[in-house]
Amino acid sequence: MEHTFKVSKYIFQDFKKALIIYYGIIIGIFMLMLFSYMRFSSGQSGDDIRFGGFGVSTVIFMFVSGLNCFKVNFKFMQANNISRKRFYRGTIIALISVAALMAFVDVVLNNVFNQIIPYEGVFEQLYRNGNYFADFVWSFALMVLAVSTGMFITLLYYKCNKLMKVMISFIPVVLFILLALFNNLTKGAVAYGVVNFFTAVLGFENYNPYIAVFSFFIASAGVLALSYGLIRRMPIKD
Repeated sequence: MEHTFKVSKYIFQDFKKALIIYYGIIIGIFMLMLFSYMRFSSGQSGDDIRFGGFGVSTVIFMFVSGLNCFKVNFKFMQANNISRKRFYRGTIIALISVAALMAFVDVVLNNVFNQIIPYEGVFEQLYRNGNYFADFVWSFALMVLAVSTGMFITLLYYKCNKLMKVMISFIPVVLFILLALFNNLTKGAVAYGVVNFFTAVLGFENYNPYIAVFSFFIASAGVLALSYGLIRRMPIKD
């Protein structure tokens, strides 16, 4: 277990600089928003001016982090005789820790921003819920899913040869075309079913964020299980 935590500590260190830069950019953007708000709301009530959406960029950041967390670290750990299992466990601990940290910081920043300008985070916009704990848990679960998905994609591409990479890249396009075709054949029934499915699993029917949290964690567990299956016999490539 000691080696696992050393791996997670090493990977977590890689995130420090990226996190500082990311939140530095967020603060900079917020200052521009504050300047714009003060300028355009002067002499007006400012009620029609609303800001929000930083949470989306955080999810994208986590997804990209998942895409970039494997190759270099994997080679380094293999060169230092760290088993694939320990590397996998250490990586997951590090990524989940970063997800928890960013979810917490996002909730804090959302509420600080909201005290200064008319600002709503993504969670509040979607669920009309200002509960801090629910916001944190929802954000954390979503970020875990985003980073897990990113890691799975990079593992899949790393393991495949060039032909398989091309085929995998075309799968989403083919699926989209097939869904569009079947949707036309069923007179919109497919789109209606997809919308209803996501409405249910994301808790939008009664604006219950904990349904979405459960769905995110279940999806993350499935993605992480697939990632473990890939990494167990992962070859070392240049």
